[in-house]
Amino acid sequence: MKTRGSWAAYSLVAGMGFWSVGAFVGSPGLMFAAESPAMGFDTAWLRNTPFSDYVLPGVILGLLGVGGAILTGLLVRALRARGRRGAPSAWQWYFAVVVALGHLGWIAGEIVLMWSPVVALPAEQKAFFYGFWWVFGLLSTVNLILVFSPSVRRILGGQVGRLAS
Repeated sequence: MKTRGSWAAYSLVAGMGFWSVGAFVGSPGLMFAAESPAMGFDTAWLRNTPFSDYVLPGVILGLLGVGGAILTGLLVRALRARGRRGAPSAWQWYFAVVVALGHLGWIAGEIVLMWSPVVALPAEQKAFFYGFWWVFGLLSTVNLILVFSPSVRRILGGQVGRLAS
């Protein structure tokens, strides 16, 4: 059976999936960086942040990865079941908004909190962070925009316009 959906929904599946994989890879690296430099991050970089080590940021990143994975699953399920079941619940769309805002908030918070220490790093480490921030910043922004597209809202049960029931 051929699944039918919009380019926005398929793009959001890919974007959320990529973000979630990145979170699942980065989360253990951050959580275990407190005991050993798993990712080569220095805890001195956290001096002007609310964190004393990378454990809590690793847990938060892991939870954002789980949220993204659940959303990816909901999107795939909704795309595959389209037309064969009742209307999806609106909570799915609200969950998508929360996850997308969480991803954007994560990367924005990372940039704001880590900007000063990163500026002082050697060029190759600085380039890593800047590249990472550009990629995931753009990805998070695009994912949030896609969540608000009419086709994704319709697929996940969010109301679209005044005529939606």
